[in-house]
Amino acid sequence: MNSEQDRPVTQIYWQPLAKLLKPVGKKSQDLIGFDDEFIDIVDYIIRITHRIWEQKNIGLCYKYYADVCPVYTLGGYSQSVEQVVQNTLKTIAAFPDRSLIGENVIWKAEADDSYYSSHLITSIMTNTGNSEFGSATHKTGRVTTIADCVCFENKIVKEWLVRDNSFLINQLGIDLIDAAISFAQLEPDPTFKNWFDSEYKRVSGIKHRIDLTVTSKEWDTESFVKSWTQTLFNQKQFSTLTDFYHVAASHQWPGGRQSTGLAQISGSLIQWLSQCPDAKMTVDHLAEVEFDENTIDIAIRWSISGTYNPQSKRLASLKGNKFFVLGCSHLRVRNQKIIKEITVFDEIALYANMIRESGANITLSESGA
Repeated sequence: MNSEQDRPVTQIYWQPLAKLLKPVGKKSQDLIGFDDEFIDIVDYIIRITHRIWEQKNIGLCYKYYADVCPVYTLGGYSQSVEQVVQNTLKTIAAFPDRSLIGENVIWKAEADDSYYSSHLITSIMTNTGNSEFGSATHKTGRVTTIADCVCFENKIVKEWLVRDNSFLINQLGIDLIDAAISFAQLEPDPTFKNWFDSEYKRVSGIKHRIDLTVTSKEWDTESFVKSWTQTLFNQKQFSTLTDFYHVAASHQWPGGRQSTGLAQISGSLIQWLSQCPDAKMTVDHLAEVEFDENTIDIAIRWSISGTYNPQSKRLASLKGNKFFVLGCSHLRVRNQKIIKEITVFDEIALYANMIRESGANITLSESGA
C-alpha cells in the first residue's frame, strides 16, 4: 500500500492495456505538479509511453520531457528534449510497427518530491528501415528494454536507458561484432566520453572484498541486494547462489541468455564474467514495490567496470581495454529468494565503445562484408 493515499498504486502485471489506459477511481498518489488525469506514477509512465511510442505522438516528448533532460545510455548521451525527439523518431523510422508491452513499473518516491520509475518493456518490431546497426533486414524481433526515469512535476527530468540490442540483432540476422563495428563508427556527443571516463573511474575505485552475508533473521532489501552484488559479482563466490536464488529460479540476461535453476544460472554468470575477470559492480539506485503478500519486486540500476579479456578471436586486439557496463535488473523475490531475474544492458554498445577507443581495425564477418 502507498502511504500517500488509501488506494494501492497501479499494478500492471497481466492487466489489459485498455484497462490501464482508462483508470477509474481516486488518485493513489498526490503527484504534485502533474496533470490531474494521472492517478499515480505508474499510470503516468504507462500512458505517456503509449501516447509517444504506440500512438506515434512523438511531439508529446516536448510536453513530458524537461527542456534539459540528461539521457544516459551505454551507446551515447543526450541532454535536450530536441535530442529525445530526434532519437525517438530515428528508432520508429527503423521499426515503424514497434509495440511496447509494459511488463512492470517499479517506483520510488524520492525525498525531493520527485518520483523514480523503472519501466520494464517487451517490444515486438519489424526492421523495415535502416538503423544504427546497418541496413534494413525486414525481419521481426523481440527486445527487452528497461527505462529508469526521474519524474518531477509532469516531466521526465533524467533517464537511464538500457536495451538488449544483442538479442534483437541476433533475430534480425546481424552478427554481433559486425553491429558493434558499425555502431563504433558513429561519433557520440563529446559529453559522453567525459561521463564514460568518470563512471569507469568511480566504479573501478570501489572496495570489492567486503563481507556482506545476509541471514533470514536480519533480512532487508538493501542488505540483500548489496550482498548479492558483493558476493557474486565482486567476490565471484558462486557456491553461495542458494543464499540468493530459489532452486528453480528463472534468469534472463542479454543476448537471449535464458537459464533455469542454480546450475544454469551459475554457469551463465561465470561465462559472462570470464570476459572481465576483474569486474567490479556498484549499485547506483534501488527501488522496491510489493507484488503480493510474500513477494516483492526490486529494480536495481548498476554499473560494472574492469578490463576486457576477449572470448572471440576477432576481438583479440581489444585485450586489456576499458570494460564498462551500464545495466538494470528487475528481481522478483519471494520468501527472501529470487524467483525471477531480468537483467538488461547493451552488449553492442559495450563492444563498440572498446572498438572506438582502441581504434582497432576489426574485420567484418563474411555475412557483413
